[in-house]
Amino acid sequence: MTNMADFIYLNNWDREQPPTRFEQALGTSGLSVTMYRTVQGELPNTAAIQKARGVFVSASVAGAYDGDAWIDALGETLRQLASQEVPMLGLCFGAQVLAWALVGKDQVFKRADRETGYGEIQLTDAGKKDLLTQGLAHQMRTFMWHGDEVRADHPDIIVLANNDVCANHLWRWRRGPVWGIQPHPEMDQTHICEFLHKNREWFVAEGKDVEPILNSLEPNDQLAPIFDRFLALVKNR
Repeated sequence: MTNMADFIYLNNWDREQPPTRFEQALGTSGLSVTMYRTVQGELPNTAAIQKARGVFVSASVAGAYDGDAWIDALGETLRQLASQEVPMLGLCFGAQVLAWALVGKDQVFKRADRETGYGEIQLTDAGKKDLLTQGLAHQMRTFMWHGDEVRADHPDIIVLANNDVCANHLWRWRRGPVWGIQPHPEMDQTHICEFLHKNREWFVAEGKDVEPILNSLEPNDQLAPIFDRFLALVKNR
Protein backbone atom coordinates (compact mmCIF):
# COMPACT_ATOMS: atom_id res chain seq x y z
CA MET A 1 0.00 0.00 0.00
CA THR A 2 1.52 3.32 -1.04
CA ASN A 3 -0.70 5.60 1.04
CA MET A 4 -1.20 4.03 4.42
CA ALA A 5 -4.37 5.39 5.97
CA ASP A 6 -4.66 6.28 9.63
CA PHE A 7 -4.89 3.86 12.52
CA ILE A 8 -6.96 5.28 15.36
CA TYR A 9 -5.87 4.62 18.93
CA LEU A 10 -8.64 5.46 21.40
CA ASN A 11 -6.81 5.89 24.71
CA ASN A 12 -9.34 5.64 27.55
CA TRP A 13 -6.96 5.94 30.51
CA ASP A 14 -7.14 8.91 32.86
CA ARG A 15 -3.37 8.69 33.47
CA GLU A 16 -0.32 7.59 31.52
CA GLN A 17 0.30 3.85 31.54
CA PRO A 18 3.46 1.90 30.70
CA PRO A 19 3.72 0.81 27.03
CA THR A 20 2.92 -2.81 26.32
CA ARG A 21 3.26 -5.44 23.60
CA PHE A 22 0.49 -3.79 21.63
CA GLU A 23 2.15 -0.37 21.51
CA GLN A 24 5.42 -2.04 20.54
CA ALA A 25 3.74 -3.98 17.73
CA LEU A 26 1.91 -0.88 16.55
CA GLY A 27 5.15 1.11 16.53
CA THR A 28 6.79 -1.35 14.14
CA SER A 29 3.71 -1.99 11.99
CA GLY A 30 4.29 0.82 9.50
CA LEU A 31 0.82 2.18 10.18
CA SER A 32 0.26 5.91 10.63
CA VAL A 33 -1.20 6.22 14.13
CA THR A 34 -3.30 8.98 15.66
CA MET A 35 -4.02 8.77 19.39
CA TYR A 36 -7.11 10.32 20.94
CA ARG A 37 -7.40 10.79 24.71
CA THR A 38 -11.09 10.16 25.08
CA VAL A 39 -11.36 11.08 28.77
CA GLN A 40 -10.21 14.58 27.77
CA GLY A 41 -12.86 14.79 25.06
CA GLU A 42 -10.58 13.97 22.13
CA LEU A 43 -12.30 11.94 19.40
CA PRO A 44 -11.78 11.53 15.65
CA ASN A 45 -13.86 13.77 13.41
CA THR A 46 -15.88 12.57 10.43
CA ALA A 47 -12.95 12.89 8.02
CA ALA A 48 -10.69 10.80 10.29
CA ILE A 49 -13.40 8.17 10.70
CA GLN A 50 -13.82 7.90 6.94
CA LYS A 51 -10.05 7.56 6.48
CA ALA A 52 -9.51 5.02 9.26
CA ARG A 53 -8.28 1.55 8.41
CA GLY A 54 -8.22 0.17 11.95
CA VAL A 55 -9.00 1.06 15.56
CA PHE A 56 -7.74 0.03 18.97
CA VAL A 57 -9.98 0.74 21.98
CA SER A 58 -7.89 0.70 25.15
CA ALA A 59 -8.55 -0.41 28.69
CA SER A 60 -9.64 2.06 31.38
CA VAL A 61 -10.38 2.34 35.08
CA ALA A 62 -13.94 3.35 34.08
CA GLY A 63 -17.00 1.17 33.52
CA ALA A 64 -18.91 1.22 30.24
CA TYR A 65 -22.14 1.76 32.21
CA ASP A 66 -20.83 4.71 34.27
CA GLY A 67 -22.89 7.27 32.35
CA ASP A 68 -20.04 9.76 31.89
CA ALA A 69 -20.35 12.18 28.98
CA TRP A 70 -17.04 11.06 27.47
CA ILE A 71 -18.24 7.44 27.39
CA ASP A 72 -21.46 8.44 25.63
CA ALA A 73 -19.42 10.38 23.06
CA LEU A 74 -17.05 7.44 22.65
CA GLY A 75 -20.00 5.11 22.06
CA GLU A 76 -21.29 7.33 19.26
CA THR A 77 -17.85 7.37 17.64
CA LEU A 78 -17.67 3.57 17.82
CA ARG A 79 -21.04 3.28 16.13
CA GLN A 80 -19.87 5.60 13.34
CA LEU A 81 -16.72 3.54 12.85
CA ALA A 82 -18.73 0.32 12.83
CA SER A 83 -21.01 1.73 10.14
CA GLN A 84 -17.88 2.14 7.98
CA GLU A 85 -16.90 -1.50 8.70
CA VAL A 86 -13.56 -0.40 10.16
CA PRO A 87 -11.80 -3.28 11.97
CA MET A 88 -11.75 -2.62 15.72
CA LEU A 89 -10.08 -4.38 18.63
CA GLY A 90 -11.11 -3.60 22.21
CA LEU A 91 -9.18 -4.56 25.32
CA CYS A 92 -10.83 -4.99 28.75
CA PHE A 93 -12.91 -1.77 29.08
CA GLY A 94 -12.44 -1.42 25.32
CA ALA A 95 -14.14 -4.78 24.76
CA GLN A 96 -16.92 -3.84 27.14
CA VAL A 97 -17.62 -0.41 25.67
CA LEU A 98 -17.71 -1.89 22.17
CA ALA A 99 -20.40 -4.35 23.27
CA TRP A 100 -22.23 -1.54 25.12
CA ALA A 101 -22.16 0.73 22.04
CA LEU A 102 -22.82 -1.80 19.28
CA VAL A 103 -25.01 -4.46 20.88
CA GLY A 104 -26.81 -2.80 23.79
CA LYS A 105 -26.34 -0.94 27.06
CA ASP A 106 -27.46 -4.03 28.97
CA GLN A 107 -24.60 -6.14 27.61
CA VAL A 108 -22.03 -5.19 30.28
CA PHE A 109 -22.51 -6.10 33.92
CA LYS A 110 -20.55 -5.86 37.16
CA ARG A 111 -19.34 -9.22 38.37
CA ALA A 112 -19.87 -10.44 41.91
CA ASP A 113 -16.10 -10.69 42.26
CA ARG A 114 -13.05 -9.62 40.30
CA GLU A 115 -11.23 -12.24 38.23
CA THR A 116 -7.66 -11.66 39.30
CA GLY A 117 -4.23 -12.96 38.34
CA TYR A 118 -3.30 -15.79 35.99
CA GLY A 119 -5.87 -18.27 34.74
CA GLU A 120 -6.84 -20.57 31.92
CA ILE A 121 -9.21 -19.81 29.06
CA GLN A 122 -10.51 -22.21 26.41
CA LEU A 123 -11.30 -21.50 22.77
CA THR A 124 -14.84 -22.28 21.68
CA ASP A 125 -15.57 -23.95 18.35
CA ALA A 126 -15.98 -20.46 16.87
CA GLY A 127 -12.65 -19.41 18.37
CA LYS A 128 -10.87 -22.34 16.74
CA LYS A 129 -11.96 -20.97 13.34
CA ASP A 130 -11.70 -17.21 13.88
CA LEU A 131 -9.16 -15.12 11.94
CA LEU A 132 -7.50 -13.84 15.12
CA THR A 133 -7.43 -17.04 17.17
CA GLN A 134 -7.35 -20.03 14.81
CA GLY A 135 -4.25 -22.14 15.30
CA LEU A 136 -3.67 -20.93 18.85
CA ALA A 137 -3.65 -23.48 21.65
CA HIS A 138 -7.18 -24.54 22.53
CA GLN A 139 -6.39 -23.83 26.18
CA MET A 140 -4.26 -20.83 27.10
CA ARG A 141 -2.98 -19.28 30.29
CA THR A 142 -3.21 -15.51 30.50
CA PHE A 143 -3.29 -12.58 32.94
CA MET A 144 -6.68 -11.22 34.07
CA TRP A 145 -7.90 -8.33 36.16
CA HIS A 146 -11.53 -7.44 35.54
CA GLY A 147 -14.63 -6.72 37.58
CA ASP A 148 -16.98 -6.22 34.62
CA GLU A 149 -18.00 -8.69 31.94
CA VAL A 150 -19.70 -8.78 28.53
CA ARG A 151 -22.75 -11.03 28.40
CA ALA A 152 -22.38 -14.18 26.34
CA ASP A 153 -25.98 -14.83 25.28
CA HIS A 154 -26.71 -12.14 22.68
CA PRO A 155 -26.95 -13.44 19.08
CA ASP A 156 -24.66 -10.64 17.84
CA ILE A 157 -21.90 -11.68 20.28
CA ILE A 158 -19.90 -14.67 19.04
CA VAL A 159 -17.94 -16.01 22.00
CA LEU A 160 -14.43 -17.13 21.00
CA ALA A 161 -13.07 -18.11 24.43
CA ASN A 162 -14.34 -18.57 27.98
CA ASN A 163 -13.67 -20.39 31.23
CA ASP A 164 -15.58 -21.70 34.23
CA VAL A 165 -15.92 -18.30 35.90
CA CYS A 166 -16.32 -16.00 32.88
CA ALA A 167 -18.57 -16.95 29.98
CA ASN A 168 -17.02 -14.43 27.60
CA HIS A 169 -13.27 -13.80 27.53
CA LEU A 170 -12.97 -13.20 23.79
CA TRP A 171 -15.72 -12.27 21.37
CA ARG A 172 -16.42 -11.11 17.83
CA TRP A 173 -19.32 -8.97 16.67
CA ARG A 174 -21.54 -10.88 14.26
CA ARG A 175 -22.25 -7.80 12.13
CA GLY A 176 -18.71 -6.64 11.35
CA PRO A 177 -14.93 -6.90 11.95
CA VAL A 178 -14.99 -6.06 15.66
CA TRP A 179 -13.29 -8.09 18.40
CA GLY A 180 -13.16 -7.82 22.18
CA ILE A 181 -10.48 -9.18 24.53
CA GLN A 182 -11.27 -9.36 28.25
CA PRO A 183 -7.88 -10.61 29.61
CA HIS A 184 -4.56 -8.77 29.34
CA PRO A 185 -2.25 -10.58 26.89
CA GLU A 186 -0.72 -7.20 25.98
CA MET A 187 1.50 -7.37 29.08
CA ASP A 188 4.61 -9.49 29.55
CA GLN A 189 6.25 -10.02 32.96
CA THR A 190 7.91 -6.61 32.96
CA HIS A 191 4.74 -4.82 31.84
CA ILE A 192 2.65 -6.51 34.54
CA CYS A 193 5.18 -5.54 37.18
CA GLU A 194 5.21 -1.90 35.99
CA PHE A 195 1.41 -1.78 35.76
CA LEU A 196 0.85 -3.17 39.26
CA HIS A 197 3.41 -0.86 40.82
CA LYS A 198 2.09 2.23 39.03
CA ASN A 199 -1.55 1.54 39.92
CA ARG A 200 -1.13 -0.16 43.27
CA GLU A 201 -3.54 2.20 45.05
CA TRP A 202 -6.43 1.07 42.82
CA PHE A 203 -5.95 -2.52 43.86
CA VAL A 204 -5.42 -1.70 47.53
CA ALA A 205 -8.66 0.30 47.48
CA GLU A 206 -10.45 -2.84 46.27
CA GLY A 207 -8.86 -4.96 48.97
CA LYS A 208 -6.59 -6.78 46.51
CA ASP A 209 -3.03 -7.74 47.38
CA VAL A 210 -0.71 -7.48 44.36
CA GLU A 211 2.30 -9.02 46.09
CA PRO A 212 1.40 -12.67 45.31
CA ILE A 213 1.24 -11.76 41.59
CA LEU A 214 4.48 -9.77 41.71
CA ASN A 215 6.18 -12.73 43.37
CA SER A 216 5.01 -15.23 40.73
CA LEU A 217 5.15 -13.44 37.38
CA GLU A 218 4.67 -15.52 34.22
CA PRO A 219 5.53 -14.88 30.55
CA ASN A 220 1.85 -14.34 29.65
CA ASP A 221 2.57 -14.92 25.97
CA GLN A 222 0.16 -17.60 24.80
CA LEU A 223 -2.56 -15.21 23.64
CA ALA A 224 -0.17 -12.43 22.58
CA PRO A 225 -0.18 -13.30 18.82
CA ILE A 226 -3.70 -11.88 18.60
CA PHE A 227 -2.28 -8.34 18.34
CA ASP A 228 0.02 -9.02 15.37
CA ARG A 229 -2.83 -10.85 13.65
CA PHE A 230 -5.16 -7.90 14.09
CA LEU A 231 -2.57 -5.42 12.79
CA ALA A 232 -1.85 -7.68 9.79
CA LEU A 233 -5.58 -7.76 9.04
CA VAL A 234 -5.69 -3.96 9.14
CA LYS A 235 -2.63 -3.55 6.91
CA ASN A 236 -3.98 -6.02 4.33
CA ARG A 237 -7.35 -4.32 3.89
